[in-house]
Amino acid sequence: MVKKPFYHYVLFFLTLIIFTTCGKNKTQIKIGHSGGYLSAAVYAADFDADIQQFRSNADIGYALLLGSLDAGFLDIDRLAAFSALDGFERLTVVGKVTYPYGATLVMRKGLNNRINELDGLTIAASAPNCKLLEEFTADAQRLGADISNVKYAYMAFDAMIPALEAGAADAAILRGSSSIIALHEGHSILYQNWDVEPGDECCPAIIDQAILVLLAQHTKLEELEPFLNALVEAQKLSSYELRRAVADNTVIPFEILQGQPVPEFSLADDELVEIFIEAAEEHHGDDHD
Repeated sequence: MVKKPFYHYVLFFLTLIIFTTCGKNKTQIKIGHSGGYLSAAVYAADFDADIQQFRSNADIGYALLLGSLDAGFLDIDRLAAFSALDGFERLTVVGKVTYPYGATLVMRKGLNNRINELDGLTIAASAPNCKLLEEFTADAQRLGADISNVKYAYMAFDAMIPALEAGAADAAILRGSSSIIALHEGHSILYQNWDVEPGDECCPAIIDQAILVLLAQHTKLEELEPFLNALVEAQKLSSYELRRAVADNTVIPFEILQGQPVPEFSLADDELVEIFIEAAEEHHGDDHD
């Protein structure tokens, strides 16, 4: 038998190492999200990607603008502001997460007041003419509760739970999507109305009550297609399975998720950006009338 030269074996092993290494180090798409209940489809989906959880939605936005993420879920309320920054022209909308608006009255932990025992308390609300506040007031009156001496502290939605934590408010009228966060922090829900129709300056009538928008780099759309398909398929799971996926991947107990609507992921396009930019401009104009 003729022996092969030594370099043949060296060449063979080098080729094997390169092939194996390339297979292991294949670049994965990078996806950013902020976790929590609204990431239900991400937790439940079956796909292979580099999933990165960020502490804040703003960090996701800047990572997208810098190109360090291929796609990421951005708070819809930040969409108009980020659309004006350099780098946004390289992004496109590919999906959204929706959740019922709902009107939720959250009581600060330690308080056990009933709806007819709210007089004298300080309740955080978005604005005097907020649809959620109007719905709560009407329902309270219908239930015979006297809230004429309630004190209202007006603030942004994202400041309400910190206000409860600090004792600056005894209760808060929140959008439905914030109720899970409040429950997880130890506060309690006194009242909920899921039939609220959006349509005022604090809750603009936006398509399908979008909470998060999924932005992607234009150059990564083809690579992202399996990820998007996986999210759509995950949304077909039962409410139990989606809630269980959240409970298994977060510190939110499954029991807290029961009884609350399940967030829904669906595909979307850049029309969503136009809608929110227009809504933001109208709101800004109202502030200066």
